[in-house]
Amino acid sequence: MANQRSLKCAMAITEQYDQHTLTLDSIPETMALVEEAGWNQVEADWRLMCSLGDAAIIRDTGKTLVASALSLPYPAGFGWVSMVLVSLAHRRKGLATRLLKDRIDWLMQRDCVPLLDATEQGEPVYAALGFKRGDTITRWQGVGAGGPLSGGRIAEAGAQDHARIRELDSAIFSAERSVLIDDFLNRPNSSCLVLGEKSFVITRRGRRATQFGPLVATTQEDAIALLDAALATVEGPVFFDLFDKRTELAAYVAARGFEKQRGFVRMSLGAMPDFDGNGRAMIIAGPEYG
Repeated sequence: MANQRSLKCAMAITEQYDQHTLTLDSIPETMALVEEAGWNQVEADWRLMCSLGDAAIIRDTGKTLVASALSLPYPAGFGWVSMVLVSLAHRRKGLATRLLKDRIDWLMQRDCVPLLDATEQGEPVYAALGFKRGDTITRWQGVGAGGPLSGGRIAEAGAQDHARIRELDSAIFSAERSVLIDDFLNRPNSSCLVLGEKSFVITRRGRRATQFGPLVATTQEDAIALLDAALATVEGPVFFDLFDKRTELAAYVAARGFEKQRGFVRMSLGAMPDFDGNGRAMIIAGPEYG
């Protein structure tokens, strides 16, 4: 009898919701989920991720978009599961698990190892599905000064630098993602600073704060110099997601008065690619991108 009641309950829940593929004209609706969760993505992020991957959404009987999840494949044989969001009024009904499994299947059908950057609350859920832990990451938040670039070793990237920045990012991330980098570079109010031939940081406008990342540097000392320069030129709230193993950089960030907002754990359902870049990977593009 108990199994029959559970089956009837599951069927009733399924009948209340319909799953669809997210289309570009529905992207504005996803922002209600982002805002409710307090996340930092903007519509441009959804458009980029949908152009590179595939997003699934769930609507209730009133046709309101109440849940989302996204698969973002990379050409090196792995892909990200991200943007798993459920409206507060529709949580604890199995929608996140339903979409999560759907996105994992989507990636595996395309021979991509599923990866994700899990929040501390989400980690047990993913671990139960077989995901294994990798590096830990902390989101730091603070405030930029909003002044001019002082010059010296650090300069604004020009169009002539973009090809080199794309190549550096691909080498560090272990996958080619030029479309993503070009999108970041060409957004209104975005910026890219370079230090020498092998270090750079991109900043872009988010919903709540300017998002830094990726930041690639040959040493943590160079990373600190880039971060200082970016913070000097960006005005207002700033977020960035820093690998915890970059201890010198993390200590510097804390000394500057930045606060830890949340933690992430990089997890994989299969072999974990190398995202270390021989110690050059400092700040990631974001947990939705890897």
